[in-house]
Parts: sequence; structure tokens; C-alpha cells
Amino acid sequence: AVVSTQSTGTLREMLLIIASLSTLLLQSNTAWADREFYIDWENDRFVKDGETFQYASAGMHYFRIPHQYWNHRVMAAKSAGLNAIQTYVAWNGHESSPGVYNFEGDYDLEGFIQIVHAAEMPLILRVGPYICAEWNFGGIPPWLLAHHGKGDHVPVVR
Repeated sequence: AVVSTQSTGTLREMLLIIASLSTLLLQSNTAWADREFYIDWENDRFVKDGETFQYASAGMHYFRIPHQYWNHRVMAAKSAGLNAIQTYVAWNGHESSPGVYNFEGDYDLEGFIQIVHAAEMPLILRVGPYICAEWNFGGIPPWLLAHHGKGDHVPVVR
């Protein structure tokens, strides 16, 4: 959905939206309630559902793939033997204007998360704000440049 807000704390708001989506998706599926994932620092390993887990992930930038093909691409990655999906979140695609959020079409992050979830693959969500990814301005919205030095309350990435 496209969400509009009047507040200027845009990075914080977008991160809260993403965290809320992820939390709701995980809580909405009771099949995942008994699952676990943690890092066993003493033995230098990931543990997933009580077993050592080594992931081989497909880097899949959902915002670069037409949403109609997401399921096919995720299933192709799984068929190729990969066991996880990783993706960036492009701030400039989700907030092209200050306070106006887009989570529809090719930016339907919730829909992409649901597809990966349905494929029973872990998702490594790489939230920016800077993502590089050979993406314009590293995923940071160019409208931030208009605020530079004008005293507006805009989060600064250091």
C-alpha cells in the first residue's frame, strides 16, 4: 500500500514499517511458532531448528524483478539447491518523496516476503539505508539532497 505521513523522521518510519511487516508475517503463521534460529558463538555455527545450518543464498533484488516473476525466481533458486534468499530494501523505491511510502507492485515487500516464506526458505533482509547494489544513489532517495544544509530534521547517515 502507499502510505503517506506528515512527519519528517522518514528513515525511522520506514524501518518501523518494515519491522512491523516482518513481525506480523512471522506471527501470522503458527507453523513457524516452534522454529528457532540462533548463532552458536562457542562452536562457530548457525543453528536452525536444532541442527547446524549453513546457508547458500540467492541474492534476489525484488525491486529489480517484475513482481509477477517473483515466485518463479524463488522456486528456481530452491530447485538449484539454494536454501535461503537475501535481498536489499531500496529506500529510494519505497519513499520516492518525503513521507510518501510505496509498498505496491514491484515494491510489495510484504508480498515478496510471503513468497519466500511459502517456499520454506529463510530470508536475509538487508535493510539500508545505503545498499550500493549498483543502484542509483545507493538506494538513498535523492530528495535528501534538497534538505542538506537547510536545517530540516532529516536523519544523517554517517
